[in-house]
Amino acid sequence: MIAVEEHTLITPAEVCAIIGIPLPAAGTPDLVWLTQAVDAINALAVDTVPRLRTVPPLTVWPEDVRAGLLMQAQRLFARRSSPTGVAAYTDSGPAYVARWDPDVERLLRIGSWAPPQAG
Repeated sequence: MIAVEEHTLITPAEVCAIIGIPLPAAGTPDLVWLTQAVDAINALAVDTVPRLRTVPPLTVWPEDVRAGLLMQAQRLFARRSSPTGVAAYTDSGPAYVARWDPDVERLLRIGSWAPPQAG
């Protein structure tokens, strides 16, 4: 059985599994960047996702939230090779890495997908 702690925060290994790559070797720039991206997304989650603001520590995060966080961490990790946001150059001009994804907003119920609130 998986411990509760393993389901509260996303991990670099989970992001690699989603991307379909092995976990980068210790001490490599890719592992450093991946770890920083995952740590940033985990920290951001508690402030950004309304459903996580009130849960006590070590509470299992809902799977839709975890999926959204994994998608966002994957996107942030993908930007390691394109700090200016340019993913590639094509005949029609530069192709950019999206800063935010509506699927992520829907899963996390933020942005235009946030439920109405009073006060």
